[in-house]
Amino acid sequence: MNPSEQVKAHIERVDQSLARLRAERSRLLARATLTQRKRDTRQKILIGGAVLYLSFRSGSRATAACAVNAYEYIAREGRFDDPELDRAVYVESGNMPSWAGDDAGEYWDAADLYERANGRLFIAGDFALPRGLDVDDRIDLARTFVRELTNLERLPYTFAIHAGEDQERREHNPHVHVMISERSNDGLVRRPRDWFRRADRQRPERGGAAKSRSFHGSSRPGRDWVERARERLANAINDRLRDRGRDERVDHRSYKRRGIDKEPCKRFSSQAVRIFERTGESPQLEQAIAIENMPRELASLDDRIERLEQIRADLVLEQSALDYGDEYLYRSADDGPSRDSGPER
Repeated sequence: MNPSEQVKAHIERVDQSLARLRAERSRLLARATLTQRKRDTRQKILIGGAVLYLSFRSGSRATAACAVNAYEYIAREGRFDDPELDRAVYVESGNMPSWAGDDAGEYWDAADLYERANGRLFIAGDFALPRGLDVDDRIDLARTFVRELTNLERLPYTFAIHAGEDQERREHNPHVHVMISERSNDGLVRRPRDWFRRADRQRPERGGAAKSRSFHGSSRPGRDWVERARERLANAINDRLRDRGRDERVDHRSYKRRGIDKEPCKRFSSQAVRIFERTGESPQLEQAIAIENMPRELASLDDRIERLEQIRADLVLEQSALDYGDEYLYRSADDGPSRDSGPER
């Protein structure tokens, strides 16, 4: 193989490397775009280094939900009374019918037994709390918000504040779980079985407790209700922060609605964090790290591509000199690189 052919083979290898790097760069950009589209669209608020959010979901038989299990989980009772789990620092129930007494678990167990086959057992919600508040402030904030959601229609509820601590018992993600029943407590005395019967609007004493329509809408729970709930939570948090002399404030609206060109924060579940702490691995966190490192990866790829393009341009000049003689180099130096010899961009 003569020198010109050797240089030509070298150029082909460089071209192959450039094609691989450019394809890798395209895949990286495509992955970034796809990740952006799949981002969690729930409201996220940044306060003092903690990401707060509010979400609701339905607990129904169709999704294999169990009300008493959900209650025991958030209250850390029964099989969930486990020191390995994030501890519940406070549990409160309200608007319960007289037959439930002080045992909220009896109410949620009755919901599993007597609610209609196609009925919704409960509305479940969870929201984060600002870090740095003491227990009394957390209780007052959570109680204020939950009662604003339930007291107008006297809807039975249970909420539990979880400490959100890491393995060293340091504050990490304090949050609240809440369960809300759609059955309005009208004060009439009913047996548990009768409480969950279909309501009689004309003669309430003959039917079950009426179900609220607040949660119904274009989605379940209704979007309008959820929007109002987010605004109430933001107001409750801001009032508490203001009372404590803190400057942080939250807004229930998204960055887009406020006209702010900023990427939403990414929230990771406490389960993902616990998995990472135990095993050192977590698909969610690894994906986040990959996204965080993406600008550096792109910069590295661009640098490698630029260097290879320069090498290719030098090889093209060398091959031209071998094919056409040294006078090509002098002409190139005077006139600049020819169109064929310039770097590919």
